[in-house]
Amino acid sequence: MTLVGVPGIGKSRLVYELSQLVEADQELVVWRQGRSLPYGEGASFWALGEMVKAQAGVLESDGTEPAAEKLAASVRHLLPGGDAGWVEAQLRPLVGLAAAQELAGARREEAFAAWRRFLEAMAERGTAAVVFEDLHWADDGLLDFIDHLVEWTSGVPLLVLCTARPELLARRPGWGGGQADTFTLALSPLSDEETTHLVHALLERSVLPAEIQRVLVERAGGNALYAEEFARLVAEQGPDASSAQRLPETVQGIIAARLDALPGEEKTLLQAAAVVGKVFWLGAVCRVGEAERAEAERRLHTLERKEFVRRERSASVEGEQEFAFRHILIRDVAYGQIPRSERAERHGLAAEWIESLGRLEDHV
Repeated sequence: MTLVGVPGIGKSRLVYELSQLVEADQELVVWRQGRSLPYGEGASFWALGEMVKAQAGVLESDGTEPAAEKLAASVRHLLPGGDAGWVEAQLRPLVGLAAAQELAGARREEAFAAWRRFLEAMAERGTAAVVFEDLHWADDGLLDFIDHLVEWTSGVPLLVLCTARPELLARRPGWGGGQADTFTLALSPLSDEETTHLVHALLERSVLPAEIQRVLVERAGGNALYAEEFARLVAEQGPDASSAQRLPETVQGIIAARLDALPGEEKTLLQAAAVVGKVFWLGAVCRVGEAERAEAERRLHTLERKEFVRRERSASVEGEQEFAFRHILIRDVAYGQIPRSERAERHGLAAEWIESLGRLEDHV
């Protein structure tokens, strides 16, 4: 299943709600999630690598030897037969334990077959879901692998769930076409009535001034994130913030208005987090933002309450708290507000922190 839609239409929210249903269900479902990076060159199969690391319990802070031991144990557990060594060898580049090689011809077919065997083995022990986020940023290699996975896998309960902006279908008009059990769902905008209902529900009030409601519905264009961010803006700044004349025309404008209303220390910390990426860690933010750990933790807690970020339940770096922006557009707007003269220095600090983690080949 591929969910397609413009930024803010609700792709990530649908995936999140499904993950909550899976977590609440008594049936054990393996849920593995990976995202394609906007700077995909040199990180072709990063999304798949994130899934392999999660299944094997490999942390970003693990050194080469512990990561190798965890990967080997995970593969032997899933594949106790003769395939284990072959599959492990093909998985090692995905977790930074071997140099990535150019995949072409027979080498590519062998890698794809081994990766598919690993995911099938996960599903053989019970229902499994693998979620590929932001496929509009994926390179052709990952897209080819997903096509291979869906075409060749059979007989196991495996859900392959993808999210993408419409650019994916512009690149690959035939994406998913002609294959059994394959669906593409283009998320349509909310109706004017649904947009109004959403805002009223978030504000816990049934009436907005008629002019505000008219302009809101017009500018939201059915975009759920616009409506949600509008409600948060009003909740934070009061009814005066929602005057029709001052209402930003885009979802990015609404987010920028909320960011501009933050105290300077919180805005600076959020910008430091934006340098790291959609997912970030407390230690990284302290390094990039040159902040004291206790103070940074307190401010991130405040930003979590204000629904800019969320704390993840488990972290991929040992001893660190992991956070994520509630939406990639919040990260993008916060990053865009950093003065260009400061960006290089902040990226240098982020690189120093990443370099301190462990497997340099995987993080480079």
